Amino acid sequence: MCVIIGLLSGVAAFAQYNEQDIRDYITQYSDVAIQKMQEYKIPASITIAQGIFESACGKSRLAVEGNNHFGIKCHNEWTGDTILIDDDELQECFRRYTSVSESYTDHSLFLTTRKRYSNLFTLDIMDYKAWARTLKQDGYATNPQYADRLISLIERFNIARLDTLCQEGGTGKLVVSAETAKPPVQSGKPVSKPSSTDKHGKKVFTASGSEYPSDQSPFTYRKVFKNNNTYFVIAEKGDTYEKIAQDILVMSDNLRKFNDVGPNDEPMENEIVYVEAKARSNPMRVHTVQEGETLRYISQRYGVQIRYILKYNMLEEGAVLHPGDQILLRR
Repeated sequence: MCVIIGLLSGVAAFAQYNEQDIRDYITQYSDVAIQKMQEYKIPASITIAQGIFESACGKSRLAVEGNNHFGIKCHNEWTGDTILIDDDELQECFRRYTSVSESYTDHSLFLTTRKRYSNLFTLDIMDYKAWARTLKQDGYATNPQYADRLISLIERFNIARLDTLCQEGGTGKLVVSAETAKPPVQSGKPVSKPSSTDKHGKKVFTASGSEYPSDQSPFTYRKVFKNNNTYFVIAEKGDTYEKIAQDILVMSDNLRKFNDVGPNDEPMENEIVYVEAKARSNPMRVHTVQEGETLRYISQRYGVQIRYILKYNMLEEGAVLHPGDQILLRR
């Protein structure tokens, strides 16, 4: 699925890219990332991951017109060419380079010559997680999920192989295919038939996924599905909302809010878990309540926010439904 990138800075806010673009980017720039790791002792995996996010796989305006793949602004010491782009403020000054390679070199110099990033170079060069978290801590990006996104990207596409290749003295491009980018498939027992009620005896909406259109997300190995134009994943055995949130790269509090659950609730195996806010209505219009169904069950089944269901039916929060009740799903 194409993803609108608006997570790091305005300079990449409207560039679209997909998984193949990510693989192509890794293949194209792995050699220069390894070279900079050898010269400046910055993990190639971190450099590539930052380049992907900051430049939208080289598709952002800043990358296309300015060869700037790391969102580096002018700052007082910059004497080279510049490009003005709306970011945190209107028409901010960014560095313009003559080549992408020059951008990679300046990124390395930017980290190695600034005191605020000195903590990075006390870390194990093979510990990309520590590097990602320290970059965020030291202020490279304001997005609270910046470190998690770098880590997820590195793990999803096995980019840490670049660091190993560099340590072994290797150079050259690393070709990343759809197969090598996937984590190993784990064999196991067939999925058991899911239960239809939770620990409170309330009916839970589960799915196999085959009845919904599927999609791919660059940020997770999980298969993503769509119901009522809203993306969801299917909970696996032993999943928690925190684990799913980490895999999907959303805040766990938001994930619980999207799915109308409390702080002590966890998803059942094969339960639908929405990864974005549900819609305000559903074309189905009316649902006839069956035994054991709740407002949450109907909300999850049709992908409609509970507050709108309450509004359409003039119900109070916590209303008890009865078999045969007609519930409006839109005006």
